[in-house]
Amino acid sequence: MTAIIEQATAPLVVDPSILETVSEKAKAVDAGTEDARYILPVLAEVGLLDTDLLTAARTVREISRRDLSVGFTIWAHLMTQTYLANANKPAASAVEQSLRSGARPGITGMAAAFKEFAGCGEIELAATPVEGGYRVTGKLNWASNLYDDAVLVTAVRTDDGDRLLIFVESGVEGLTFGKPFGLLGLNATASAWVSLENVFVPESQVLTHDFDAFILQVRPTFVVLQIAECIGVAEASIAAASERLFGVNATFADEVQDIAAKVSDIIARQENIITRVGNSDISPVELLELRLEAAEVAVAAANVEVRVAGGAGYAKSSPASRRFREAAFIPVQSPSEAQLRWELERARAHA
Repeated sequence: MTAIIEQATAPLVVDPSILETVSEKAKAVDAGTEDARYILPVLAEVGLLDTDLLTAARTVREISRRDLSVGFTIWAHLMTQTYLANANKPAASAVEQSLRSGARPGITGMAAAFKEFAGCGEIELAATPVEGGYRVTGKLNWASNLYDDAVLVTAVRTDDGDRLLIFVESGVEGLTFGKPFGLLGLNATASAWVSLENVFVPESQVLTHDFDAFILQVRPTFVVLQIAECIGVAEASIAAASERLFGVNATFADEVQDIAAKVSDIIARQENIITRVGNSDISPVELLELRLEAAEVAVAAANVEVRVAGGAGYAKSSPASRRFREAAFIPVQSPSEAQLRWELERARAHA
């Protein structure tokens, strides 16, 4: 099992001192006494919020090995940066720089947008054209990184059916964040509902009027960074389980080896896709299959870890318990397992 442990813990791109900090803070983050956003200026200082996609994916993966709450926070932040960068507009670029510095967190309120694009949901926010921009009203049922200095990117629909992507800065009149949800895990991610009541959004804060083209452009990045979260949790769980495969636990060895092989395969396919982002067509089937498999293997890895750990793994504060609870979030993270299965079925039918 030494080879499995070495592979699952192999250094990637994050400085060991940062990883040690993430490990040390994991218990406080899990308890909700330390906000996961602490990582943003730390990564910005070493250039890891302003890098290529492969490095970004490896950053999310490596951090998620230590703490998925922090990995998830980075994912949401990086996606907000991605949306702002792809707009290629002055106002968006200016705000994006404040995110790249780690000074402000990004909120990706895009679950409904991706459901709309897939055909299994609708945009939740209504936009009324007014002089100089739009008035936006509606509610997002779930978003994260909801801090009073954050930047929200989301989708709106006009009465005429036009679909736009916009950004809104925290603190504007009419924007309200709900009380953070009490969650099974990831309580330090500042997750709650978002209400917009007649919020004015100037035209300069419209990222695009071409909804479908924009979603097509950003979706591969969205998916491969989510896959990185899944891989990180899976690697941490199989490494921990591998250290305890003696005595009666030796009966789990084949299962751990099988999961480790699947993780290796997912990593290879993910990094292959990353090399093709922006350069060639990536099929929906390929993306959806890999995202679904990554979620499944993360859950399987956390499940076997807690079984190998036994009573110690059932203790609420143990790393095995934390990863088990974190992994339970993955099938419900948007796009949920149900949505992925629904989309994949239709994508295969049209392939």
